[in-house]
Amino acid sequence: METILDVLAIFVLIVEVILLYQLRANRHELSAKVRSMVLFGIIVFPLLALLLGNYHVFVSTKESTACQSCHVMAPMANDMMFDSKSQTLASRHYQNGWIAEHECYSCHADYGFQGTMKAKLDGYRHLMRYVTKTYTEPIRYRGEFNSMNCYGCHQGSRTFEAVDEHAPVVENLLGDDPSISCLNCHGRAHPEPSKRTPGSKEYKWLSDPKVKEVVNAQEVKDYINTLAASAEQSK
Repeated sequence: METILDVLAIFVLIVEVILLYQLRANRHELSAKVRSMVLFGIIVFPLLALLLGNYHVFVSTKESTACQSCHVMAPMANDMMFDSKSQTLASRHYQNGWIAEHECYSCHADYGFQGTMKAKLDGYRHLMRYVTKTYTEPIRYRGEFNSMNCYGCHQGSRTFEAVDEHAPVVENLLGDDPSISCLNCHGRAHPEPSKRTPGSKEYKWLSDPKVKEVVNAQEVKDYINTLAASAEQSK
């Protein structure tokens, strides 16, 4: 589906260029043919290109590499992908392979370009603040994490259902109680702000942009497993 839409976007671009060239060549005429070219070249195809472009953005933001492309997100990505000793929820899920792909999107499905209209607007606002360099570090999420994102994966699993303490929590989650959060018992999802503050001893490593070079998440997992095996052999 994505490949078809990519081809369609290229086709729209080519046709748009041809139409604009033809309009320029016939700019002194006002025939039915020219009016049709105006309709498609200035209204229809630009709108279609806008829709295809936005769809491509929505799809591409499911990839964790999209989150990693921003410098301010490097601490979260490095902690998740490279720190095998980290006890953050993101790192534990990644290191244990509990999420096969779209690691960031799987936990933040209600956020950013993929979420509700409010979330999409927040995503655009964050993008603009990043591009215009009007943010400060450490960045902080002003909203609340939706624990239903966790429940969406854990619902029905035997290990989750076997914990008696989960029963009243689930009742509150289904009752839309914002005071209940999985993070209350299971700890932070990402490194705390103090570690992501410029000048802290952890900041330099966490902010290392090397993670941007990673394309295949499985390669990173294999690399970490290799390091762990080497460390085990050296004992």
